[in-house]
Amino acid sequence: MTKKILIAVDHGPMSETVAQYGFQLGNQLGAEMALVSVVDTEYLMTDGGITTGEMIEMMKNDFVLKQKTLVEKVFGEKRVDSFIEEGKPFLKILQKAQEWESEMIILGTHGRKGLSHLLMGSVAEKVVRHAHIPLVIIPVK
Repeated sequence: MTKKILIAVDHGPMSETVAQYGFQLGNQLGAEMALVSVVDTEYLMTDGGITTGEMIEMMKNDFVLKQKTLVEKVFGEKRVDSFIEEGKPFLKILQKAQEWESEMIILGTHGRKGLSHLLMGSVAEKVVRHAHIPLVIIPVK
């Protein structure tokens, strides 16, 4: 049975670090790998010059480019599936892991504390609380 590792990446500059850790682990385990990115639509607001739907499409296109760059830079010739989802990030990561039958999730955490953590929450923390498969959390400060 082939192992499957789902690697969650966002727009942040540390996504490459998370992808590299995922790639290294995936290679060591001989696993299939996939990237997942989620357009967070929960608090999406626009300034009126663009519709919410247009903003979502722009963000999805940005994720497509980000993932393409990561695949070329980090994964090289290795086959990597790519998923772009929209909704609550932690829910979509967990949902995609289940749909794709992933056996492990790798994701980063920004390590926010105090008010920013209270206001923003932590996708990683929510995934940890609700996941039913092993996780690897990469601190990305």
